Amino acid sequence: MAEIIDLLPDPTFVIDTQGTVIAWNRAIEALTGIPKGSLIGEGSYAYAVPFYGERRPMLADLVLLPDKTLEEKYHHVAREGKTLVVDTFIPTFQGRGAYFWAKASPLCDPDGKVTGAIETVRDITERILMEEKIAKGKAELEIAADIQRSFLPDSIDPIPGFDIAVRNIMAKEVGGDFFDVIPFELIPLTHAQVGFLVADVSGKGIPAALFMAFTRIVLRVHAAQTGDPSTIIRESNRLITRDSRSGMFVTLFFGVLDREERVITYVNAGHNPPVLFRAGSDTGEELELTGPVLGAVDDFEYSAPSIQLHPGDLMVLYTDGVTEAMDPEGAMFGTERLFEMIHSLRGSSSNQILEGIMSGVQTFSRGEPQSDDITVMVIRVL
Repeated sequence: MAEIIDLLPDPTFVIDTQGTVIAWNRAIEALTGIPKGSLIGEGSYAYAVPFYGERRPMLADLVLLPDKTLEEKYHHVAREGKTLVVDTFIPTFQGRGAYFWAKASPLCDPDGKVTGAIETVRDITERILMEEKIAKGKAELEIAADIQRSFLPDSIDPIPGFDIAVRNIMAKEVGGDFFDVIPFELIPLTHAQVGFLVADVSGKGIPAALFMAFTRIVLRVHAAQTGDPSTIIRESNRLITRDSRSGMFVTLFFGVLDREERVITYVNAGHNPPVLFRAGSDTGEELELTGPVLGAVDDFEYSAPSIQLHPGDLMVLYTDGVTEAMDPEGAMFGTERLFEMIHSLRGSSSNQILEGIMSGVQTFSRGEPQSDDITVMVIRVL
């Protein structure tokens, strides 16, 4: 038995019922730096000194205590039958402190009489520190996600003559997709107008989220100074391009909706062209690009065409997380499938169309993890 214990991979020692060390294997020699010759035959808790720097009971000693005494004094120790298990931190271990997992069991002779106890220990410091690091990172991500969610409108106020729905789903805790509705008190427009946008920052995770926050602030600042979409995007692009040292960029569709005239004046800066289905038409069209992505070309003059809307018209804005969603075989959802889905749903409310698109992407993916952020905005003209 002593030879078997000596070859065990986990640090292990054995004491008899008098607390005398009768086995101290190679692994525990390596862990503590104490050779077996210094401890075999030693009693009075000598085996605790390499761990605690003093003589005191360890888990193996608790195995030899009556159950009642153990339950009254050692609430942090778990029992698995006759075996005791504990996780503990020993601040004095080798002057640096360490976390240990320990398990101790009684040793019995053939008649069932307890003759001693065997204890195995493992240094789990690296695992504990990694778990703490992961927990801290997760907590920070949750905070970042809360902050990012606060940037997005909770809801869109009703706009007479229009039925609008929007949804944003991040691929990770935080991401680069965002949408916004510029309120009347910030944008110098008449009360018949409202600004709205859908955007996609290159990349994912915290870097994209930070760049998203920066872009949103820049856009809102310039929107507060002028109501002209081309000027807002031109000035925003100028600042984003000059301040972006990371090589990140933003695709963006920004429009100003005049609800009385039912006209949208827009800038499409390298973004997925929104889909427009005219009332009574079975064919959808895409709104053209009017300039490059934000953050790529300085001092670009973006054009801002206007389109007239009519009752029954339907517009869907989206990010590439929709069309680039993949199934398990690697096929993409694609624009053709999106057109077909919008066409089949166009008689429904904006919220029903939105839910239908999201459900369609999910069904198509068949459980494949979402690889990119998804944002969809649906605008129906009443």
